Amino acid sequence: MAGVLLLGVIMGIAAAAGALLARCAPELLGPAPAERLAAAEQRATRLAARNRLARELHDSVGHALSAVTLQASAARKVLDTDPDFAREALAAIEETTRDAVGELDSVLGLLREGEDRPATAPSPTLMDLDGLLARTRAAGVAVELTAPGSLDRLPPVVSREAYRIVQEGLSNALRHAGRVPVRLRIAEDPKKVEITMENPVNGAARARPTGGGRGLRGIAERATLLRGTCAWDTVDGVWRLTVRLPLEASR
Repeated sequence: MAGVLLLGVIMGIAAAAGALLARCAPELLGPAPAERLAAAEQRATRLAARNRLARELHDSVGHALSAVTLQASAARKVLDTDPDFAREALAAIEETTRDAVGELDSVLGLLREGEDRPATAPSPTLMDLDGLLARTRAAGVAVELTAPGSLDRLPPVVSREAYRIVQEGLSNALRHAGRVPVRLRIAEDPKKVEITMENPVNGAARARPTGGGRGLRGIAERATLLRGTCAWDTVDGVWRLTVRLPLEASR
């Protein structure tokens, strides 16, 4: 009889110990492999979203600051001799800063809403290209656009990324070359859209490291996200940027 009681006590202790270990196992052993993988994927998703917002801020606000700087400089120089141009430049400054503030408010609003909400960003497309070119021209930069295709047929995601690529390309010209003519070509075929930008560079810009800065890295990241390609170089005093974005995977 005593043996039976002892056996029962041992079994009870073993069951209690098993239950205790089951409760403590997650803390003692840490998350399971599947849980660690899920957590890593969530962190990667949040990081990708934040990186995208950082690119949007850099491209939109960076371009606005570059354009406004040149617009203000141009207006100051001709304020007495060409008041009509000065007024146009001031109007362009107002419009450029208004658009930049709107995009900044949108992105900051998304960041304040917390990490649980999927992050998106303001989404101008190539259909908004006329306004972008007008603001750039108001800074005294002659932009020649050639677009033999129909830009309104592009998939929305390609059109959005292409707009930002053009915007950053123009910003590079403004920052590093100044008031030089820019040739922009956007060509489309059933498989891809190709963006080519060219502008002459002065000695200082020619000496700039070929690796580029955050803007060119951002262009390369945008192209990579769409499985496209990006290349830039300076040949015979002409800076050339070429980006190809595939269309088939985006439709």
